[in-house]
Amino acid sequence: MKTDHDIKLGVSLYSYQDNYYFHRLDTEGCIAAAADAGAEGFEIFSDAMIPEWPYVSDEWIDRFNGWKYRYNIEAVCLDHFSDRAMWHDKLLTDEELIERSKLYIKTAARLGCTHVRMLHDNHMGERISDKFPPYRLADAKICEELLPYAAEHNIVMALECHAPGSVADKCQEAYLEAADRLGLPFIGLQADFSTYEYRISMADLNGYVRNEGMTREVLEAMREFQTKCYAEKRGFVLDEFMPELEKIGLSDTDRAMLPRVARGEGPYGSNKNNSYETLKNYASKICYVHGKFYYIDEDGEVDNMDYTRILTALKEGGYKGYINSEFEGNRRMNDSGWCNEIEYVRKQHVLMRRILGYPEPVFD
Repeated sequence: MKTDHDIKLGVSLYSYQDNYYFHRLDTEGCIAAAADAGAEGFEIFSDAMIPEWPYVSDEWIDRFNGWKYRYNIEAVCLDHFSDRAMWHDKLLTDEELIERSKLYIKTAARLGCTHVRMLHDNHMGERISDKFPPYRLADAKICEELLPYAAEHNIVMALECHAPGSVADKCQEAYLEAADRLGLPFIGLQADFSTYEYRISMADLNGYVRNEGMTREVLEAMREFQTKCYAEKRGFVLDEFMPELEKIGLSDTDRAMLPRVARGEGPYGSNKNNSYETLKNYASKICYVHGKFYYIDEDGEVDNMDYTRILTALKEGGYKGYINSEFEGNRRMNDSGWCNEIEYVRKQHVLMRRILGYPEPVFD
């Protein structure tokens, strides 16, 4: 159902990755599933879901536009991947990556998209080390070179700000400064809800038990401590609770994995860039949003993020644009059986509509 709200709800077709990979849905089927969830728009993956990528024919574009008309839905974003490693024996030069990126921008315009999601050097905040990622992605210099081309095609390059980073990290400033200096406002910040996780999701917890051999009781206790800290509006610090976890009995695997599994302090932690107040302050500067989630619990809530506070911060901060579902529980749960991606996305849209005051979607 259409709304006139400043925040629109869509779906990244990435959310249906298993349905697509196992040929239960083709590209049209994924678009239909998004529309059936009540989405107004969607994000599409170039190399995965466009068979002719990167040289797409007018015939395929016509077919694609027909799907948009049939399902009353619009294309919002094309995912850009910095294809440095597209060849097995060499990396693309900056010049080659720029030309490759122009194909993304041109194709996005032909699809009717307004954005390309840029996979860039700082999409997870400051680079953790020279080994992650093992090669450079797109950087501020490359994005500056692309700005006139993006302006020509009226496409905004959305800089994904993914955990452990946030929209407030200083590493994004060089990208935005280039847009200001050239007077070409075709780069913007893309928030990702992963920044606002405050406890481990049950999708991850169960996966760590199954696949890593961690102790369930230890993970469940840690989750309770994380929940307690969040309720008290303070950050979770693993070292504070290690004595209690030791009493349960830690295996060598637990000791090795816990620092990684704990993820971070949460929105009330020492890093104020990850706070709801900062998200609210940046909301009007954000051009696009990934509504990340891994699991919906029996109460219809995302089980490791506070969607009410996240969406309220965006709404009160004046965000205008799309929140596109990005379901990543599939690859966390599919080792134990089929994960119903379509139903999870539907439930998330019911939740977001309730929080934002939208009418609930009508499912056939």
